[in-house]
Amino acid sequence: MSTTDATVVAVTGEVPAASLGAVLPHEHLLSDFAPPDDTPESWARTGRTRPTAAGALWLYRAPLTMDLLGEIGMGAVNRDDLLLGDAGLAAAELAAFREAGGGTVVDLTADGLGRDPAGLRRLAEETGVTVVMGCGRHHPTRISAQHHPAPTSARDAAAPTSARDAAALAEELTEELVGDLTEGVRGVRAGIIGELAALDPGVPAERALLVAAARAAAATGAAVSLARNDDPAVQQRVLDLLAEEGADLTRVAVGRCDALSPRPDDLEPLLGRGVFVQFDQLGRLPTALSVSDDQDVAAAVLELARRGHAGRLLLSQGVRTKSQLLAYGGGGYAFLLRQFVPYLRMLGADDELIETLTVRNPRRLLTLRTEEAGS
Repeated sequence: MSTTDATVVAVTGEVPAASLGAVLPHEHLLSDFAPPDDTPESWARTGRTRPTAAGALWLYRAPLTMDLLGEIGMGAVNRDDLLLGDAGLAAAELAAFREAGGGTVVDLTADGLGRDPAGLRRLAEETGVTVVMGCGRHHPTRISAQHHPAPTSARDAAAPTSARDAAALAEELTEELVGDLTEGVRGVRAGIIGELAALDPGVPAERALLVAAARAAAATGAAVSLARNDDPAVQQRVLDLLAEEGADLTRVAVGRCDALSPRPDDLEPLLGRGVFVQFDQLGRLPTALSVSDDQDVAAAVLELARRGHAGRLLLSQGVRTKSQLLAYGGGGYAFLLRQFVPYLRMLGADDELIETLTVRNPRRLLTLRTEEAGS
């Protein structure tokens, strides 16, 4: 397949890979990251603690208004902040991205987290921005009862009753992924697998998710996007499993690498496997709890590029809350192009590097690979 023949699966159908322009490889346009119901059990299954103090509970349930942004910026949880469901607002925010020179947004909202295929297609048609939709389950806690009995704890959610259960789960999820990628969800095809959570192959249900992703990637030519595991040894086992099950590691993006940006050497084991290292939390205001900031990421990008890794780096913002949108004082989807790229240039990045980071690398990740294409 020649460069001019290469295609990417967008929500409006296959498009020429050369038409993508600047790409954000990890964002959320329409999503809902709140626990599925407001109970202690549902909070526990997502690994978070439900607000119980009167003030915290009031803040959680209040509509998001500007006067609450200070507390939210310092870590308070607000239900409305976690919901991106306003298509009109999403269209306005996407328009700002397009005006900044952007061309494509990858929405990695998993099934069970408010993914809206039809809504994404309408946004793409209205704004002229190419939108690529993700698919799959983020974590076993988001797997529906048809695949696995409803869990009562995070441990139960990750523990099928037998090896046969785990194998059956992997088979069902593989079929689901292949269907989303080839036939679509009510006619809207996914163009990438993910985002998967930071999973552990030693946990049966989490292993099943990884096996399904790898097998679907091998069957369809789709790329895989997943969050980095904090344990480097576990992360290497994740990549081992993906490769064993047929995934092409050069088309795997490992996200949430921002925390390692102050220590670029710690990213070398990932880069040595041929995966994309993805810095996808740009534009967030640092707090006393932050372990890195955008300046660290910029320095790491330039250092890793100097070492010869420019072709394996991806940049995005990971917008998933209202407070990250322009309308609520955040950087929005245009932050990367309006602020971070100029900062990289100020530090010495040339046009070639910027083009590689924002256009060429995500295009290679998203380009549909088939046996005929020699992949």
